[in-house]
Amino acid sequence: MIAGTPTGVRVTGAAAQSQAAYSATAELASEMSGEMVLQRAGYACIDHLARNQSAARAGEAEGIHQMRVAIRRWRAALSAMAPVMPEAPRRKASNELKWIADALSEARNLDVFVSAVMAPAGDALPWSSELERLATAIKRCQQTAHAAARTAISSARYGNSVRALADWLDGCGWRAGGDAVALNRPIGELAPVLLGRRYRQARKRGASFAKQSEEERHRLRITLKKLRYTTELLGDLYEPETTKAFIQRFKQLQDDLGDINDVSVARDIITSLADPGASNTGIDQAGRRIIAWHKRRLAGNEPALRRRLRDLLKTEPFWMRSPALG
Repeated sequence: MIAGTPTGVRVTGAAAQSQAAYSATAELASEMSGEMVLQRAGYACIDHLARNQSAARAGEAEGIHQMRVAIRRWRAALSAMAPVMPEAPRRKASNELKWIADALSEARNLDVFVSAVMAPAGDALPWSSELERLATAIKRCQQTAHAAARTAISSARYGNSVRALADWLDGCGWRAGGDAVALNRPIGELAPVLLGRRYRQARKRGASFAKQSEEERHRLRITLKKLRYTTELLGDLYEPETTKAFIQRFKQLQDDLGDINDVSVARDIITSLADPGASNTGIDQAGRRIIAWHKRRLAGNEPALRRRLRDLLKTEPFWMRSPALG
Protein backbone atom coordinates (compact mmCIF):
# COMPACT_ATOMS: atom_id res chain seq x y z
CA MET A 1 0.00 0.00 0.00
CA ILE A 2 1.40 3.35 -1.01
CA ALA A 3 1.18 6.17 1.52
CA GLY A 4 -2.00 8.15 1.02
CA THR A 5 -3.72 5.42 -0.98
CA PRO A 6 -7.30 4.85 0.25
CA THR A 7 -7.97 1.42 1.75
CA GLY A 8 -9.28 -1.02 -0.83
CA VAL A 9 -7.85 0.78 -3.86
CA ARG A 10 -5.54 -1.47 -5.84
CA VAL A 11 -2.53 0.32 -7.28
CA THR A 12 -0.96 -1.22 -10.38
CA GLY A 13 1.95 0.02 -12.48
CA ALA A 14 2.84 3.65 -11.94
CA ALA A 15 0.90 4.76 -8.88
CA ALA A 16 0.53 8.32 -10.10
CA GLN A 17 -1.20 7.05 -13.24
CA SER A 18 -3.65 4.60 -11.71
CA GLN A 19 -4.50 5.95 -8.26
CA ALA A 20 -8.06 7.17 -7.77
CA ALA A 21 -8.50 10.90 -7.14
CA TYR A 22 -11.10 12.59 -4.97
CA SER A 23 -13.18 15.69 -5.54
CA ALA A 24 -12.14 19.09 -4.26
CA THR A 25 -14.54 21.64 -2.79
CA ALA A 26 -15.11 24.67 -5.02
CA GLU A 27 -14.39 27.97 -3.29
CA LEU A 28 -17.40 30.28 -3.57
CA ALA A 29 -18.25 33.80 -2.48
CA SER A 30 -21.78 35.10 -1.97
CA GLU A 31 -21.38 37.88 -4.56
CA MET A 32 -20.60 35.39 -7.36
CA SER A 33 -23.37 34.98 -9.89
CA GLY A 34 -25.30 31.74 -10.16
CA GLU A 35 -23.80 31.40 -13.63
CA MET A 36 -20.26 31.52 -12.27
CA VAL A 37 -21.08 28.88 -9.65
CA LEU A 38 -22.59 26.66 -12.34
CA GLN A 39 -19.39 26.96 -14.37
CA ARG A 40 -17.16 26.24 -11.38
CA ALA A 41 -19.16 23.14 -10.52
CA GLY A 42 -18.93 21.92 -14.09
CA TYR A 43 -15.19 22.52 -14.48
CA ALA A 44 -14.54 20.80 -11.13
CA CYS A 45 -16.44 17.73 -12.29
CA ILE A 46 -14.63 17.57 -15.65
CA ASP A 47 -11.35 17.75 -13.75
CA HIS A 48 -12.54 15.04 -11.36
CA LEU A 49 -13.45 12.82 -14.32
CA ALA A 50 -10.10 13.37 -16.02
CA ARG A 51 -8.10 12.58 -12.88
CA ASN A 52 -9.79 9.18 -12.55
CA GLN A 53 -9.72 7.94 -16.14
CA SER A 54 -6.36 6.19 -15.77
CA ALA A 55 -7.42 4.48 -12.56
CA ALA A 56 -10.65 3.29 -14.18
CA ARG A 57 -8.78 1.96 -17.22
CA ALA A 58 -6.39 0.13 -14.87
CA GLY A 59 -9.32 -1.75 -13.35
CA GLU A 60 -9.49 0.28 -10.14
CA ALA A 61 -12.90 -0.08 -8.51
CA GLU A 62 -12.42 3.31 -6.83
CA GLY A 63 -11.52 4.95 -10.15
CA ILE A 64 -14.85 3.84 -11.63
CA HIS A 65 -16.63 4.96 -8.48
CA GLN A 66 -15.03 8.42 -8.44
CA MET A 67 -15.92 9.00 -12.11
CA ARG A 68 -19.54 8.27 -11.24
CA VAL A 69 -19.33 10.55 -8.19
CA ALA A 70 -18.08 13.36 -10.44
CA ILE A 71 -21.04 12.87 -12.77
CA ARG A 72 -23.56 12.68 -9.93
CA ARG A 73 -22.22 15.90 -8.42
CA TRP A 74 -22.52 17.79 -11.68
CA ARG A 75 -25.97 16.41 -12.46
CA ALA A 76 -27.03 17.34 -8.92
CA ALA A 77 -25.74 20.89 -9.48
CA LEU A 78 -27.64 21.15 -12.77
CA SER A 79 -30.78 19.82 -11.11
CA ALA A 80 -30.38 22.22 -8.17
CA MET A 81 -30.20 25.14 -10.60
CA ALA A 82 -33.35 24.02 -12.44
CA PRO A 83 -35.55 26.83 -11.04
CA VAL A 84 -33.26 29.53 -12.47
CA MET A 85 -32.07 28.10 -15.80
CA PRO A 86 -33.75 27.05 -19.09
CA GLU A 87 -34.84 23.42 -19.16
CA ALA A 88 -33.73 22.29 -22.64
CA PRO A 89 -29.97 22.98 -22.35
CA ARG A 90 -29.96 21.71 -18.78
CA ARG A 91 -31.49 18.41 -19.84
CA LYS A 92 -29.14 18.13 -22.80
CA ALA A 93 -26.08 18.41 -20.56
CA SER A 94 -27.56 16.10 -17.94
CA ASN A 95 -28.38 13.43 -20.53
CA GLU A 96 -24.84 13.55 -21.90
CA LEU A 97 -23.54 12.96 -18.40
CA LYS A 98 -26.04 10.15 -17.89
CA TRP A 99 -24.62 8.30 -20.90
CA ILE A 100 -21.19 8.26 -19.27
CA ALA A 101 -22.63 7.14 -15.92
CA ASP A 102 -24.60 4.34 -17.57
CA ALA A 103 -21.49 3.11 -19.38
CA LEU A 104 -19.80 2.63 -15.99
CA SER A 105 -22.79 1.40 -13.98
CA GLU A 106 -22.48 -2.35 -14.54
CA ALA A 107 -18.83 -2.39 -13.48
CA ARG A 108 -19.65 -0.33 -10.40
CA ASN A 109 -22.62 -2.54 -9.44
CA LEU A 110 -20.50 -5.68 -9.67
CA ASP A 111 -17.66 -4.09 -7.70
CA VAL A 112 -20.15 -3.26 -4.94
CA PHE A 113 -21.57 -6.79 -5.08
CA VAL A 114 -18.12 -8.23 -4.46
CA SER A 115 -17.03 -5.82 -1.69
CA ALA A 116 -20.28 -4.95 0.10
CA VAL A 117 -22.53 -7.97 -0.49
CA MET A 118 -20.48 -11.08 -1.21
CA ALA A 119 -17.54 -10.40 1.12
CA PRO A 120 -19.37 -9.81 4.43
CA ALA A 121 -21.90 -12.59 3.80
CA GLY A 122 -19.12 -14.94 2.74
CA ASP A 123 -17.28 -14.24 5.99
CA ALA A 124 -20.39 -14.93 8.06
CA LEU A 125 -21.82 -17.96 6.24
CA PRO A 126 -20.32 -21.46 6.02
CA TRP A 127 -18.37 -21.63 2.76
CA SER A 128 -19.69 -24.08 0.19
CA SER A 129 -19.14 -25.16 -3.40
CA GLU A 130 -22.29 -23.22 -4.36
CA LEU A 131 -20.85 -20.00 -2.95
CA GLU A 132 -17.61 -20.75 -4.78
CA ARG A 133 -19.46 -21.12 -8.08
CA LEU A 134 -21.31 -17.85 -7.45
CA ALA A 135 -18.02 -16.06 -6.70
CA THR A 136 -16.49 -17.45 -9.91
CA ALA A 137 -19.49 -16.38 -12.00
CA ILE A 138 -19.44 -12.89 -10.50
CA LYS A 139 -15.71 -12.57 -11.16
CA ARG A 140 -16.24 -13.35 -14.85
CA CYS A 141 -19.04 -10.79 -15.07
CA GLN A 142 -16.90 -8.22 -13.26
CA GLN A 143 -14.03 -8.69 -15.72
CA THR A 144 -16.38 -8.35 -18.69
CA ALA A 145 -18.00 -5.21 -17.22
CA HIS A 146 -14.64 -3.56 -16.55
CA ALA A 147 -13.53 -4.34 -20.11
CA ALA A 148 -16.71 -2.65 -21.38
CA ALA A 149 -16.04 0.36 -19.13
CA ARG A 150 -12.48 0.65 -20.47
CA THR A 151 -13.81 0.53 -24.03
CA ALA A 152 -16.35 3.25 -23.25
CA ILE A 153 -13.78 5.55 -21.59
CA SER A 154 -11.42 5.10 -24.55
CA SER A 155 -14.13 5.62 -27.18
CA ALA A 156 -14.54 8.57 -29.50
CA ARG A 157 -18.02 9.09 -28.10
CA TYR A 158 -16.67 9.57 -24.58
CA GLY A 159 -14.03 12.05 -25.77
CA ASN A 160 -16.59 13.93 -27.83
CA SER A 161 -19.01 14.05 -24.89
CA VAL A 162 -16.44 15.51 -22.50
CA ARG A 163 -15.34 18.09 -25.10
CA ALA A 164 -18.95 19.03 -25.82
CA LEU A 165 -19.61 19.50 -22.11
CA ALA A 166 -16.49 21.66 -21.73
CA ASP A 167 -17.56 23.75 -24.74
CA TRP A 168 -21.03 24.05 -23.21
CA LEU A 169 -19.46 25.50 -20.07
CA ASP A 170 -17.05 27.77 -21.95
CA GLY A 171 -19.86 29.18 -24.07
CA CYS A 172 -22.48 29.37 -21.28
CA GLY A 173 -24.66 27.01 -23.33
CA TRP A 174 -27.61 27.43 -20.96
CA ARG A 175 -28.16 30.91 -22.41
CA ALA A 176 -29.21 29.40 -25.75
CA GLY A 177 -32.28 27.74 -24.31
CA GLY A 178 -34.29 30.75 -23.21
CA ASP A 179 -34.33 33.26 -20.39
CA ALA A 180 -31.33 32.68 -18.13
CA VAL A 181 -31.28 36.12 -16.51
CA ALA A 182 -31.98 34.65 -13.06
CA LEU A 183 -28.51 33.09 -13.14
CA ASN A 184 -27.08 36.61 -12.98
CA ARG A 185 -28.30 36.95 -9.40
CA PRO A 186 -25.71 36.57 -6.62
CA ILE A 187 -25.44 33.03 -5.34
CA GLY A 188 -25.85 34.40 -1.81
CA GLU A 189 -29.46 35.26 -2.77
CA LEU A 190 -30.08 32.06 -4.71
CA ALA A 191 -28.57 29.59 -2.22
CA PRO A 192 -31.36 29.55 0.41
CA VAL A 193 -33.98 29.20 -2.34
CA LEU A 194 -32.16 26.26 -3.97
CA LEU A 195 -31.33 24.56 -0.66
CA GLY A 196 -34.87 25.08 0.64
CA ARG A 197 -36.32 23.40 -2.46
CA ARG A 198 -34.07 20.39 -2.01
CA TYR A 199 -34.94 20.13 1.68
CA ARG A 200 -38.68 20.24 1.01
CA GLN A 201 -38.28 17.45 -1.54
CA ALA A 202 -36.43 15.34 1.03
CA ARG A 203 -39.10 15.90 3.69
CA LYS A 204 -41.81 14.95 1.23
CA ARG A 205 -39.97 11.79 0.16
CA GLY A 206 -39.27 10.89 3.79
CA ALA A 207 -42.91 10.99 4.91
CA SER A 208 -44.35 7.66 6.13
CA PHE A 209 -40.95 6.04 5.78
CA ALA A 210 -41.92 2.91 7.75
CA LYS A 211 -44.58 2.05 5.15
CA GLN A 212 -42.49 2.79 2.08
CA SER A 213 -41.80 0.27 -0.66
CA GLU A 214 -38.30 -0.57 -1.81
CA GLU A 215 -38.74 1.72 -4.82
CA GLU A 216 -39.93 4.62 -2.64
CA ARG A 217 -36.91 4.23 -0.38
CA HIS A 218 -34.69 4.23 -3.44
CA ARG A 219 -36.18 7.55 -4.57
CA LEU A 220 -35.69 8.95 -1.06
CA ARG A 221 -32.03 7.91 -1.18
CA ILE A 222 -31.53 9.75 -4.48
CA THR A 223 -33.30 12.85 -3.12
CA LEU A 224 -31.13 12.89 0.01
CA LYS A 225 -28.01 12.45 -2.11
CA LYS A 226 -29.00 15.49 -4.19
CA LEU A 227 -29.59 17.49 -1.03
CA ARG A 228 -26.17 16.51 0.28
CA TYR A 229 -24.39 17.39 -2.97
CA THR A 230 -26.20 20.72 -3.14
CA THR A 231 -25.27 21.41 0.48
CA GLU A 232 -21.63 20.55 -0.22
CA LEU A 233 -21.65 22.81 -3.28
CA LEU A 234 -23.21 25.81 -1.54
CA GLY A 235 -22.19 25.18 2.06
CA ASP A 236 -19.00 27.21 1.64
CA LEU A 237 -21.25 30.30 1.72
CA TYR A 238 -22.21 29.66 5.35
CA GLU A 239 -20.49 29.18 8.69
CA PRO A 240 -18.35 26.02 8.32
CA GLU A 241 -19.42 24.56 11.67
CA THR A 242 -23.14 24.65 10.89
CA THR A 243 -22.67 23.30 7.38
CA LYS A 244 -20.42 20.49 8.57
CA ALA A 245 -22.86 19.47 11.30
CA PHE A 246 -25.74 19.32 8.82
CA ILE A 247 -23.77 17.24 6.32
CA GLN A 248 -22.59 14.90 9.07
CA ARG A 249 -26.19 13.90 9.71
CA PHE A 250 -26.34 12.52 6.17
CA LYS A 251 -23.39 10.19 6.30
CA GLN A 252 -24.69 7.20 8.25
CA LEU A 253 -28.21 7.69 6.91
CA GLN A 254 -26.97 7.60 3.32
CA ASP A 255 -24.84 4.55 4.10
CA ASP A 256 -27.91 2.78 5.50
CA LEU A 257 -30.13 3.61 2.53
CA GLY A 258 -27.29 2.76 0.15
CA ASP A 259 -26.96 -0.58 1.92
CA ILE A 260 -30.62 -1.35 1.19
CA ASN A 261 -30.13 -0.42 -2.45
CA ASP A 262 -26.97 -2.54 -2.75
CA VAL A 263 -28.89 -5.61 -1.61
CA SER A 264 -31.71 -4.84 -4.04
CA VAL A 265 -29.25 -4.54 -6.94
CA ALA A 266 -27.51 -7.72 -5.77
CA ARG A 267 -30.78 -9.62 -5.98
CA ASP A 268 -31.17 -8.50 -9.59
CA ILE A 269 -27.60 -9.54 -10.38
CA ILE A 270 -28.13 -13.00 -8.91
CA THR A 271 -31.39 -13.40 -10.83
CA SER A 272 -29.58 -12.55 -14.06
CA LEU A 273 -27.00 -15.27 -13.35
CA ALA A 274 -29.51 -18.00 -12.55
CA ASP A 275 -29.94 -20.26 -15.61
CA PRO A 276 -33.39 -21.93 -15.54
CA GLY A 277 -31.98 -24.83 -17.54
CA ALA A 278 -29.08 -25.44 -15.16
CA SER A 279 -30.51 -25.14 -11.66
CA ASN A 280 -28.10 -27.77 -10.35
CA THR A 281 -25.24 -25.25 -10.48
CA GLY A 282 -26.36 -24.00 -7.05
CA ILE A 283 -25.73 -20.34 -7.95
CA ASP A 284 -29.35 -19.43 -7.29
CA GLN A 285 -29.29 -21.28 -3.96
CA ALA A 286 -26.10 -19.52 -2.89
CA GLY A 287 -27.58 -16.20 -3.92
CA ARG A 288 -30.69 -16.78 -1.85
CA ARG A 289 -28.56 -17.56 1.19
CA ILE A 290 -26.59 -14.33 0.78
CA ILE A 291 -29.68 -12.18 0.27
CA ALA A 292 -31.42 -13.78 3.26
CA TRP A 293 -28.38 -13.05 5.46
CA HIS A 294 -28.38 -9.40 4.39
CA LYS A 295 -32.15 -9.09 4.87
CA ARG A 296 -31.79 -10.20 8.50
CA ARG A 297 -28.99 -7.68 8.99
CA LEU A 298 -31.01 -4.85 7.44
CA ALA A 299 -34.05 -5.70 9.59
CA GLY A 300 -31.90 -5.32 12.69
CA ASN A 301 -30.74 -1.89 11.54
CA GLU A 302 -34.23 -0.62 10.69
CA PRO A 303 -35.00 1.12 14.02
CA ALA A 304 -31.74 3.09 13.90
CA LEU A 305 -32.35 4.03 10.28
CA ARG A 306 -35.81 5.41 11.06
CA ARG A 307 -34.41 7.40 13.98
CA ARG A 308 -31.63 8.93 11.87
CA LEU A 309 -34.09 9.98 9.17
CA ARG A 310 -36.48 11.46 11.72
CA ASP A 311 -33.68 13.43 13.37
CA LEU A 312 -32.44 14.78 10.04
CA LEU A 313 -35.84 15.94 8.84
CA LYS A 314 -36.58 17.61 12.18
CA THR A 315 -33.35 19.61 12.08
CA GLU A 316 -33.72 23.33 11.42
CA PRO A 317 -31.74 23.98 8.21
CA PHE A 318 -28.66 26.15 8.70
CA TRP A 319 -29.59 28.48 5.81
CA MET A 320 -32.76 29.46 7.70
CA ARG A 321 -30.82 30.43 10.82
CA SER A 322 -28.17 32.65 9.26
CA PRO A 323 -27.61 34.47 5.97
CA ALA A 324 -24.84 33.60 3.54
CA LEU A 325 -21.47 35.05 4.47
CA GLY A 326 -20.41 38.22 2.69
